[in-house]
Amino acid sequence: MHPRRAFCRTTLVRRQSRCGWLLVGLIVLVSAVILALAGITFFLTEHLTVTSLRQNQTKAIYLAQAGIMQAIYDFRRGTGITLRSYKVDDPTTTPGANDDQFILQPILSGNTQADLLLMSTRGNITVPFPQSNFCGAISRDRFQGWTVRNVQASGGTSLVVASFKVNWDVGTEGILRLDLNGTSVDWQDATCAGFPKDTAISLASVPVANRTLNPGTRWPTNRVWFTSAAMDSKAWIDITFIMSDGFSKTVHWDSTNAANSTADLTVKSVGEVHAGFFPFVLWRRVSARYRVCATVSGSQCNATSEEETQPGALVAYQELTALTP
Repeated sequence: MHPRRAFCRTTLVRRQSRCGWLLVGLIVLVSAVILALAGITFFLTEHLTVTSLRQNQTKAIYLAQAGIMQAIYDFRRGTGITLRSYKVDDPTTTPGANDDQFILQPILSGNTQADLLLMSTRGNITVPFPQSNFCGAISRDRFQGWTVRNVQASGGTSLVVASFKVNWDVGTEGILRLDLNGTSVDWQDATCAGFPKDTAISLASVPVANRTLNPGTRWPTNRVWFTSAAMDSKAWIDITFIMSDGFSKTVHWDSTNAANSTADLTVKSVGEVHAGFFPFVLWRRVSARYRVCATVSGSQCNATSEEETQPGALVAYQELTALTP
């Protein structure tokens, strides 16, 4: 053997197939495509969900606003407000199936008694106040000419006044008597001392039937008696009725600017979307305050005229986050 041959070895070089690398690349590429398609599908699904949610929310708020307009329309035409649901037919379905709706809420599931009570001082309130003797031969001022009304249509719920209070700007005069719907006494201070201003006075001690205001009923003649004969000098007077459900309604009279006196009606409405993308009902709820006789004053909106015959305006609007009250 040749001496140099003993140190020589033959090294075999194994060549790897290119097919293996192609398979790995194909797997990576397919995986990337699958991930991309999954991402696009997720994005499109989320986009559809968000878009549908926004569309249904918009539809629900429009339905709720339609309820407000329906209530004002019913009031303006003199029929009274009917608290019920109003179906909005979907032309693609059988009428009544999955129809959207707006709901003018009844008292027991959304509205309070105070919401449906209209108190107005925008009419011809006499100044100086007419005086008369009461609790002795003493002339007393009487704040009268303000109206009270249950704006519901026939078949609605009666409203019950449980107590009241009267407030004004300055002075320590007292409240002697309350007459609702005429000249009969609904409450009076037997001591003739007079109750302080801004004090809740219960009407429970003297059961008088006309404290229950039936649907469609209007009290055109109401008055408060005071211990003083100087109430005509007050800048403002507020009268608040506290209803039997605990909620209250206040009417404001301004002696210096009739436009600041109030005759406000509160309406609450719910819009519900049933025929939507989601398996649940989507709702929005709004509350609006409508001012009767908003553009007129004086004898055009007084105790002898019907308030709905005069122009009005929406003076407040808000969205509510709960279905009750």
